[in-house]
Amino acid sequence: GAHVQYENYVLSRGGTRIIRKILIANNGLGAVKAIRSFRLWEYETFRSREVLHVVCMATEDDLNANAEYIRLADEFIVVESGSNRNNYANVDLIVKVARRCGADAVWPGWGHASENPKLPSALAYHDIAFLGPSAAAMDAVGDKICANILAQSCDVDVIPWSGSGLTVDGTTIPEQTLRAATLRTVEEAEVSAEKVGFPLMIK
Repeated sequence: GAHVQYENYVLSRGGTRIIRKILIANNGLGAVKAIRSFRLWEYETFRSREVLHVVCMATEDDLNANAEYIRLADEFIVVESGSNRNNYANVDLIVKVARRCGADAVWPGWGHASENPKLPSALAYHDIAFLGPSAAAMDAVGDKICANILAQSCDVDVIPWSGSGLTVDGTTIPEQTLRAATLRTVEEAEVSAEKVGFPLMIK
């Protein structure tokens, strides 16, 4: 049936892991859009809704509001209400919930813990897939200098700056590239300012 089709689909595309259960570590519109997208893909690809099992985290507040994403999920796990430090931004809790429900993967959505490089690392330790960028990529784009170098490496236009033209392969920025992109003396700043042009901003 659909499960065999799904396994063949993954393996035929070079996949090495079959993801059957996904934890949605987010709430609200992000969670709704993710679940609807998973369901649409499932149906369009396999004509089935039995391929993926979607689990969501839900606070008492979400339950009391009768949040749509909870109704769309196959299962929900109640987590503490209050600040997102208690729930959707709490890396340790997300990993604990993912392990408890037997999730193969975690979708973090946006905001909350989605940009915390500790989440993909902690999940990888427990052999749970993170449906998002690697910890190294998050670290790199979290730093403005690294983000600009990565953008240039992908042929994205950026405004002229002291690191214009510097590129790397992959997502790791070598120390010498970082040094070449930054300025340490007034003399270096003057030379760079002439190249960048005026008006300019100093950060």
